[in-house]
Amino acid sequence: MILHGRRKDVEAVFATYGDMLYRAAFVLMKNKYDAEDAVQDVLIRYMEHRREFAEEEHRKAWLLRVTINLCKNKLRFYRNHPGISMEELSRCYEERQERQVMESLLELPCKYREVLLLYYVEGYRCGEIARLLRITEAAVRKRLERGRRQLYEMMGGGRDV
Repeated sequence: MILHGRRKDVEAVFATYGDMLYRAAFVLMKNKYDAEDAVQDVLIRYMEHRREFAEEEHRKAWLLRVTINLCKNKLRFYRNHPGISMEELSRCYEERQERQVMESLLELPCKYREVLLLYYVEGYRCGEIARLLRITEAAVRKRLERGRRQLYEMMGGGRDV
């Protein structure tokens, strides 16, 4: 069902938040095509969403929450999802170090990937992440700690050189 009166609103939301939604979906789904599908599904959900948002930050949080939920649902459905190729990753992240960080991030368990993405890439604070993911702030801090540790170890941290 397409709501014609919301078309310009959806276009504005896509122009404002499309890259952010794509990055979140890409990190969770690990491939371009599923990430694009997820963003498209989020925009359809947004078009069907009937309530107005009290503030812009609430709209942004709603879009991210829907993106994360849709990706988790897709991953649950496709337990054996495909990995990302280095060629595709290279197109998104041009600098060698960025590619290495992203490649390592993609290898982390989903619960660590999502908090690291929201904290470092999207700039959310622990309390905001807790509300988005519907977990406690302590769980967010613990996931950040464990995710950072795993990422550090994966990138060769702690090795004698």
